[in-house]
Amino acid sequence: VEQSREFMVLAIIPMNEPQLNATWMPDFPGLADAENCRDWEPGFAMDTGKIRDKDEAYWDQYRGTPKAFVNIMVGQQMWGNRWGELTAIRYPANTDEKAMAASLQAKLTPQELGMSFVPLREQALAATDAPVDFGQLFVGFSFFLIAAAAVLTALLFVFSLEQRNQQAGLLLAVGWRPREVRRILFSEGLLLAVIGSVLGAVAALLYTRLVLRALATVWRGAVGSVEFVFAPQPLTIIGGVIGSIAVAAFAMWLASRRQLRNSARELLAAGGVLEMARADRRGRKSRSKMIGAVAVVGGLVLAAFAGGAPAVFFGAGALLLIGGLAFGLAWLQRAAGNDAASAGLGALGLRNAARRRGRSLATIGVLASGVFMVVAVDSFRQRPATESAPRNSGTGGFALVGRSALPIYEDLNTATGREAYALDEKALAGVGIVPMRVRAGDDASCLNLNRALQPELLGAKSEELSSRSAFRFAGAAKDAGDPAWALLDAEAQDGVVPAIVDANTLQWALQMKLGDTLDYQDERGQPFKVRLVASLAGSMVQGSVLISEKHFIARFPGQSGYRFFLIDAPAANAPGVQEQLSRALQDRGLELTSAARRLAEFQAVENTYLSIFQVLGGLGLLLGSAGLGIVVARNVLERRREFGLLEAVGYQRGQLRQLVFAEHRWLIVCGLAIGVGSAIVAVWPGLHERAGGFPVTEMALLVVALALGCIFWAWLATRIALRGSAVAALRAE
Repeated sequence: VEQSREFMVLAIIPMNEPQLNATWMPDFPGLADAENCRDWEPGFAMDTGKIRDKDEAYWDQYRGTPKAFVNIMVGQQMWGNRWGELTAIRYPANTDEKAMAASLQAKLTPQELGMSFVPLREQALAATDAPVDFGQLFVGFSFFLIAAAAVLTALLFVFSLEQRNQQAGLLLAVGWRPREVRRILFSEGLLLAVIGSVLGAVAALLYTRLVLRALATVWRGAVGSVEFVFAPQPLTIIGGVIGSIAVAAFAMWLASRRQLRNSARELLAAGGVLEMARADRRGRKSRSKMIGAVAVVGGLVLAAFAGGAPAVFFGAGALLLIGGLAFGLAWLQRAAGNDAASAGLGALGLRNAARRRGRSLATIGVLASGVFMVVAVDSFRQRPATESAPRNSGTGGFALVGRSALPIYEDLNTATGREAYALDEKALAGVGIVPMRVRAGDDASCLNLNRALQPELLGAKSEELSSRSAFRFAGAAKDAGDPAWALLDAEAQDGVVPAIVDANTLQWALQMKLGDTLDYQDERGQPFKVRLVASLAGSMVQGSVLISEKHFIARFPGQSGYRFFLIDAPAANAPGVQEQLSRALQDRGLELTSAARRLAEFQAVENTYLSIFQVLGGLGLLLGSAGLGIVVARNVLERRREFGLLEAVGYQRGQLRQLVFAEHRWLIVCGLAIGVGSAIVAVWPGLHERAGGFPVTEMALLVVALALGCIFWAWLATRIALRGSAVAALRAE
């Protein structure tokens, strides 16, 4: 920018004045060593045609001796820039040089001169402290799997006890005490729990080896060049085995504590089935509804107001599952107490489902836990972005993203800037480039498994991003106002610079929340803070901290030019634009890649971790399906005489299968509803940070697939259990 200013000559100093000499001008390279004025190389465009002969003669005789002196404040207003406002400091001739040198050494620091000392060992050790403890995430997801396994263990143990009712009754009849009989049966179950826990520990080691093998092969893109070493800890394995045994023992004790309260006569007469439970009183139904309401409200409050942290997600999910099961119990109690006459197989199936409410509720709980894990994990799975993604997507609507090894000073959006690199105007028609300044730092994206101590800073032009409505904001600090790019231009309060960061970087890499600050050091060695005022939803600028260009220049005046570029181009022309820019700017080391591909690299890491967790969800769903099949088969086998009577009075085999399916379809519907509903509510607060929103279509297909799988297992168990005629079972009457 050229500006002019007029001055009035107040005095003329003789050229033979002793203090008037060439030392006033520093020895600028390209100027001080030039023989004549036309050989100057100042580093910017200069019209050498305005150099006169008398100017050349003055240079030959006086070199850099000033031609005029102006007031220092006026000079700083005109020529001060981000590199400083002084070029030299002069002291009186009678100044003591040693005293001055001592004074300067006491006040100047290496940091102020651009030298900084980095504690490499401390930083390296701190970086190895991974920001995300995947062990906690595994434990959190495994909590639902453990709960489902405990319920299924209790259910199978009860089935075992019911099959031995007559044996237990006989032992009681010949003089054994109930405590001794219970101890014998419990010891048998505990022995199986020990064997199962040991086998589970072996399976866990194999599972870990398979995961590490997958991370080294098919999931290599998620970890880059990091090599994992399988290093099992004996104490961890022993603790896992003991914990599994304890959980199984508690589940068996809780399930069997009422089993031997019946008399020896009742046990001997019951055979494999004890008497059907009577209808619950209104007070018990009200208690179940109250527990369900409190748990659901607690889960909703936790999910809505406590943020999307992993602990909050697991806590909200557990409360919602508990609340759903409490309402499911109230529903079963109501169905059992409904004495009104009902017609049809559906109504009869509903009454039969409520005959053994504990068994039905356990099946619903196991199935809901597995469905919860599968749906919750799959809802966070990232779908790949398209080349023509909208502005509010993770690509910000940009086609290409690039980074150069050397800074680029020219404005590539102007004809002058493109002419400097011989760029074809036709090939770049309709192309806009958003450049950013770069202050190197740690990569805080998911591609870096180490802790980012000081993330990379990008100096962005907020008006260019705002005019394009680029990216989608996930949220803003409480006192920052509505999230928008204009937040970057706010004046630094107390020297704290406002910044915007990707939501994933904020939560996982930095483990901070909006409003927190990061500590940095400018190029003069002065510390300053960066305050995180807003976050972006799943963007491709993950791993960097964005600040305003004006704040960047004020703290890093030596970082000239631009090294990070967002290319806005039509999707159809993107390959040609990439080829044109890469060829023209190859001397600057410009590397361009598709924005969709860049975003996909981040999403691949997240999807890999989700795939690992999805295995846990698959195990939970397998437990739920197995529990459903076991309950169906057990119910049918226990009621062989009942089905024999129905067959004897004229019911067809197909009608009996319909009756069994009608009875258990309610368990499937209830389990799916509780699991899906709890998962969606628990993950909803975190879905606003996803650029793609909630995957409605994919989730609907997943729920349909889960329902079909459960129906298949129920059908298979029914077919197996109702093989052959059940009339023969009536002979035992």
